[in-house]
Amino acid sequence: MTTTNGTSPDEAPEKDARPGRARAVVRRVTTTGAGLVGVLAVGAVVVLGSTGAALLPAAPAPADPVEEVTVEPAQEVSVCPGPARLTDPETVGDAQFGPAPVGTTSRLRAVVEGEGTAGLGVLDGGDLEEQELAPGPGADVTVGDVEDPAHGAVLTVRPAQDSSPRVAASVGSVTTDGDLRGLAAASCSRPGISQWLVGGSTEIGSSSQLVLQNPGLTPAVVQVQVWGQGGEVVLSGGGQQLVGPGQEVVTLVEAAAPEQRRLVVHVAASGGLVSAYLQHSTLDGLVPLGVDHVVPGAEPTTDLALAGVTSVGEAVDDPHAPQLRLLAPGEEAGTARVTVYGEHGAVPLRGAEEVALTPGVVTDVSLGGLPAGAYAVSVHADVPVVGGASVDRRGEPDPDLLHEERQYDRAWVAARPLPPVEDAESADESAGSADDASPAGQVALVPGTSSALTLAAVPAARADEDEPTGSLELLVRVHDESGAEAGTTTLTLRAGTTQTLDPATVRAEGSEAVPAAVTVDVVGEDDGLLPDWSLKASAVTARGAAGGGPPGLVAG
Repeated sequence: MTTTNGTSPDEAPEKDARPGRARAVVRRVTTTGAGLVGVLAVGAVVVLGSTGAALLPAAPAPADPVEEVTVEPAQEVSVCPGPARLTDPETVGDAQFGPAPVGTTSRLRAVVEGEGTAGLGVLDGGDLEEQELAPGPGADVTVGDVEDPAHGAVLTVRPAQDSSPRVAASVGSVTTDGDLRGLAAASCSRPGISQWLVGGSTEIGSSSQLVLQNPGLTPAVVQVQVWGQGGEVVLSGGGQQLVGPGQEVVTLVEAAAPEQRRLVVHVAASGGLVSAYLQHSTLDGLVPLGVDHVVPGAEPTTDLALAGVTSVGEAVDDPHAPQLRLLAPGEEAGTARVTVYGEHGAVPLRGAEEVALTPGVVTDVSLGGLPAGAYAVSVHADVPVVGGASVDRRGEPDPDLLHEERQYDRAWVAARPLPPVEDAESADESAGSADDASPAGQVALVPGTSSALTLAAVPAARADEDEPTGSLELLVRVHDESGAEAGTTTLTLRAGTTQTLDPATVRAEGSEAVPAAVTVDVVGEDDGLLPDWSLKASAVTARGAAGGGPPGLVAG
């Protein structure tokens, strides 16, 4: 055998053997090196997996049997105001001029429609022990009354599976004489992280108590902001409050923000959900001018509405004429267009159709000059605003006062948001048949008072030169104190009109059932109209009852 150069392998020159040997050495080293790498790799597998078998996929473990877990429906919590209280309950002096010559009578009522369990607890800073509410025999709804609650209350409803209960609760305090003369009533509300309270004042003779309530199990830190006629008020201590679990904290707003004729308060909570309200009372010297609760209304929005503004024909400059209160809490100025709707449609509001909004400044707009009646008010602004309204009711003259000075009571009305035009149109397109009914709200009636419902069909779109069109059909149901249905009625409201209804008239002929709760539903399509409604509670004082006069105490 010869090589390519003509020599045999044994006779190949020695110089040529060395490179070949070198290449063989290289090959052996390379092969050995690969073996070392392989050993190292296997060693790594041995360290991590103990054996080479770890390279193979493990057999899947047997699957556990599927376990079904029942998810409980979220409970619904409503927080109720406490009874009306004096600013300084320790005040003493001549009994003739005492701030509380008579006691305050308070009542709470809770109504639950639907399946589930419900209980009432007390906000007294201790453990929240619940009193279970149960429906009576043959009742359609559960009605629970509490006599003279000493503190705020918490209504907790735990729905049954696939159930959406309708929940309502209200509390009212009646004082027939003294500084707190009046009816302070309000519906209970859900706690939240933001509450806007539009109403009250801290000028001389007025007191506004801010009540913060924490129904949760953890402390809540609350940031309070106050606006007045001069803009936002700088509060001492930064306006922070700590509210412990199950506690109520009462603060006098006039101590931190005195001499504010017009008041708006914002409450923002962190660490827990809270409820808030203002107890506003006013004196003119020794003459009481009413007390009521200012409850949360709509968050800042460009479109809002209020129902239940009543007039007895007061003049524009009458200090007791109904008032609309507005605040643009942002940094931009704007304009608000105000429209008033009555029984027969829009009513001119001369000189107040457009209101200039200065950022941070609380503005009151007189609604005097309206004919006697009940009204709804819509506000369309080009900047976000919050709003509310006040209504005064004249009482009987007090024989102990000179010049037959009249006492008054005051009710505050909270605003609700109007949906944007595009939302109203899409909701109208997705509405069901004319036989469908969608809930528009429910309310518990305060025991011992009479009630008047103001219902309105408010156009969702901004008011313009064109008359609103369409109509709204509302189904009103009334339940009595036993929880049985007392009667129903259907009302048809033309766009931009209001109607007033006494729940006591919605019952079977000859029935003496006492109304305890009202529900309102929209029947069929809404034609882009908002079913805005409110309830005004009234009570008669002993002197008014003896004289046969109308109720002199009122609350929104």
